[in-house]
Amino acid sequence: MNKYRIRILQGLFLLTSLVGITWYGMSSILISLGIYVFLEIFVGNATLHRYYGHRAFEMGSKKKIVLTWLAHHIGVGSVLGWAGHHRWHHQYSDTANDLHSPTKNGIGHILFGVWDVSIPRRMISDLLKDPALIGWHKNYFKYHFLLFVTLALVSPWALVFIYALPNLMCLFSGYIIAILPHLSGEAKNSWITEALTFGEGWHGYHHDSPGDYRFSKFDLTALAIDAFLKKNRH
Repeated sequence: MNKYRIRILQGLFLLTSLVGITWYGMSSILISLGIYVFLEIFVGNATLHRYYGHRAFEMGSKKKIVLTWLAHHIGVGSVLGWAGHHRWHHQYSDTANDLHSPTKNGIGHILFGVWDVSIPRRMISDLLKDPALIGWHKNYFKYHFLLFVTLALVSPWALVFIYALPNLMCLFSGYIIAILPHLSGEAKNSWITEALTFGEGWHGYHHDSPGDYRFSKFDLTALAIDAFLKKNRH
């Protein structure tokens, strides 16, 4: 059952969003969209992917605390789990061992399948040195369960438009990144992905240079990193 829990959580995002929009209407969707834009750029792209996934830049400790919490909040798995799966993907990209290759495993597997693989500890050895990440990993689903129940009791509207729908949008963004740039059977740059995910589209370059946090000169996430997140080494 453990390996299915992330899919159950993501299914709750979908179900809650659909029921909530049906009940409350469409008037609050722009709020969810604004939250999604922030989460996508600063949390999914900058923190989870480029900071924890690839250690591509340095971040100040206070910002890291807040963004690490939000990285666990968006519902794509713990930092340890997500970074392990992502590093595995880079090592075996577009081969039969790739966890989410649209050409090898199929788009259906990306959308609905369970990415079941034993990640070697050496692949995330740098992250395992951080006790906070280990604590989050152990309590990840407890956090989401408590948050879901609390919001359902206190503010069902917030459960839908502040929590579930923005997280669902982040999940869809991840699907876009996993599918569109890899449809040819290898990582390619994609303008559509670039526009929909605010900087993740220059995927061919990223796979060639995973240690560079700037994917292209049009990369909105890199601009945000430069302006707000990157630690000044001087």
